[in-house]
Amino acid sequence: MSILFTCTKCDGQLQAPRNLRGAPVKCPHCHEFIRVPDTPPPPGTKEKEGLSQSVVRKITEAAGVERIRGFDVRAFFSEVFRKHPEESIDNHFTVGSPATTPPLSDISTRWPQPWVFFRVFVGAIVLYLLFSQGYSRTGNPNLIPGLILVGSFAVPMAMLILFFEINVRRNVSAYQVLRLMLVGGVISIMVSLFLFSLSEKTRVDDWLGHSVVGLAEEAAKVLALLVVVKQRRFDYTHNGLLFGAAVGTGFAAFETAGYALQALLMSQDIRQVYDVLFLRGLLSPLAHIVWTAICGAALWRVKRDRRFRLGHLFHPNFLRVFTIAVLLHMAWNSSWQGLLKFAGIGLVAWIIVLGFIQTGLREIAIEKANSRIQNG
Repeated sequence: MSILFTCTKCDGQLQAPRNLRGAPVKCPHCHEFIRVPDTPPPPGTKEKEGLSQSVVRKITEAAGVERIRGFDVRAFFSEVFRKHPEESIDNHFTVGSPATTPPLSDISTRWPQPWVFFRVFVGAIVLYLLFSQGYSRTGNPNLIPGLILVGSFAVPMAMLILFFEINVRRNVSAYQVLRLMLVGGVISIMVSLFLFSLSEKTRVDDWLGHSVVGLAEEAAKVLALLVVVKQRRFDYTHNGLLFGAAVGTGFAAFETAGYALQALLMSQDIRQVYDVLFLRGLLSPLAHIVWTAICGAALWRVKRDRRFRLGHLFHPNFLRVFTIAVLLHMAWNSSWQGLLKFAGIGLVAWIIVLGFIQTGLREIAIEKANSRIQNG
């Protein structure tokens, strides 16, 4: 089954499979990317839906985000192993100021194809291995702080660069991201410690148990987002996704560094530090970073281009995503252990991330269409 529709840019006739409804496709006439109309199937027909598609649909419906269409994981990561000139990396990061934000007409509404994040990841791992080898050969304790710091930030920082590349509007500078990662990370940890103390005094932890950690830490990270939420020039869903990832990155990295230092002080064995850094680095793409990212995207989708009000934190569209993040965090801290549990929790979070990415692409496509109409 296919859809016949008209290109909005050249009026040419196109045909696309129904499963690409809402996805961007390239017009064979003008070679521009436009979205396939999101029309329902003909009356009396039902789309065939596999088990995985059904699971994805239920997760996106629960989170209140768009159903994912046209996403191909191979295409998404297709640029990772291709050769890119060094100046391309400079171009990736010299954006976000009024002078370097690309015009709306230059913004693509296709699914992004990030690749710089992998270079950052490889570089960080090499640096970590240098510290590790240096310490194992010399035993110099002066190398331990660098080892812990680089090991704590290696994977989270690469994940943050991934979200930086996902922000296709490219209206946020690297300075803003790094500032929020550091300031937001510290604020969220301080606020979470205060909330832990408050829960002990009010005996909330007596009936919530260890689950109070999920509620306190997710609330603390959302409150840290208020550092930038008042800046109205950042009004895209992708911006919220990036800012949430920045706060989550800072929180995850500082927390990992704390656990690594604690392991060293308690065991006096560097191998315990390696174990902490490896396990938390392996799991970091599935936890704090994506949980806070979806909360940030939900908050920005509610706020849009309006001035932030406290009422936005109680909007149903934000609360449902925040509740999911808290529940995922609680499940993460549950007594049942195993990589399968962590993978499942991460998969749910990433499905919601993809839904928000598609929402952001649609926002930009609509803005571009409105701009063309206004400009004649």
